[in-house]
Amino acid sequence: MSIKLKREAYGLAMTLGHLCCDINSGALPAVLPYLMVEKGISYSAAAGLTFALSSLGSLIQPVFGNMADKHSRPWMMSVGIILAGCGVSMLGFLDSYWTMFLAVMLTGIGGALFHPDGGRMANYVAGEKKGRGLSNFSVGGNLGGAIGPMLVVFGITTFGMHGTAILAIPSVLMGVFLLMQSRELAAFAQEGSNATKVAMKAGQKDDWRSFFKLTGVVFLRSTLSMGMTTFIPLFWLNILMQTESVSSTTTTIISIAGSVATLIGGRLADRFGFNRVIRTGLVCVIPCLLVVILSRSVVLSTIMLIPTAMTLYLAFSPSVALGQKLVPNHIGLASGITMGLASSFGGVVSPVLGAVGDNAGLPIVMWILLGVAVLACVGSFFVPDAPPAVQPAAQDEEAHSRAAS
Repeated sequence: MSIKLKREAYGLAMTLGHLCCDINSGALPAVLPYLMVEKGISYSAAAGLTFALSSLGSLIQPVFGNMADKHSRPWMMSVGIILAGCGVSMLGFLDSYWTMFLAVMLTGIGGALFHPDGGRMANYVAGEKKGRGLSNFSVGGNLGGAIGPMLVVFGITTFGMHGTAILAIPSVLMGVFLLMQSRELAAFAQEGSNATKVAMKAGQKDDWRSFFKLTGVVFLRSTLSMGMTTFIPLFWLNILMQTESVSSTTTTIISIAGSVATLIGGRLADRFGFNRVIRTGLVCVIPCLLVVILSRSVVLSTIMLIPTAMTLYLAFSPSVALGQKLVPNHIGLASGITMGLASSFGGVVSPVLGAVGDNAGLPIVMWILLGVAVLACVGSFFVPDAPPAVQPAAQDEEAHSRAAS
């Protein structure tokens, strides 16, 4: 049974799907302090779980994105959301570290199934305002990162470690709902594919050189983002001497502030240019993060988390939208790389940073993250803005309109 929605409602559906998928990955950093206390895992082991979330998923997302460009399979998004909900939710029931590793990897695979086609679909239903459309879609992931920690902390404090199971509920419900919408989503995908073919015939080209420059910046921004969500709660726990629940709430603060900035960033990018917004965010994050690192005041550090997260996430949705504009003939692949491979790179680096934390101390990790912020800022000045859209000939537009109808 399918409930047909109005066109604009599908953009909201993709945002909510992104939210329910990323609730699970967003919850992982909030679970880590509990696992360190209850299960006795180390910094490097905690970072290893972050690696499990990203490792396999980061490699296969571009593959799924390329598959989506050739033939859309909306049902894969639904399966992805359900798998994501079946991973991290099992952590409270597991005692073996390697079973935890495999469970978290399952969430990563689920995210890899959802994100490329989800980003592609969000592009198609966005119309001309790609920055706004991708920011709405992206903020779903940010809100998932904000709700996930709150939901899992509620579950654990109410039901004990078995309370992690609460994470599976929204994922399964949303996955089933989107599965019911597969036929309508497939129609949107076909319409978008037809538009791409018309534009390619009119001379639309992919700028892979500029795209890979952007990807390098996204790699660095992802390292900083994942590093903050992984090590900021541990910094609060072990350096600022806060409780597990207080330490876990830092992830929610980062995610909420990031969600606001993501909405703002996409709209600013439509008006002022994608690369300009990316650069502005990455320049401003440096002094904000510096204050967080140097301060030992819980109040000041907590307050400064807000502008730190906002400036960092200001660049996120413009980066995804710019990637799609630089290679407009491969939107699914671009989504898989900017939201998958590149954005997951931080999870691959996290075990290395965790080992540094075990051997040299957590403050050294924070200084490394500041250095990454500086490199991302410098790299952003080498990324060009989006090229002008190719306007198809009148007869091609008319043929496309007939095909879409």
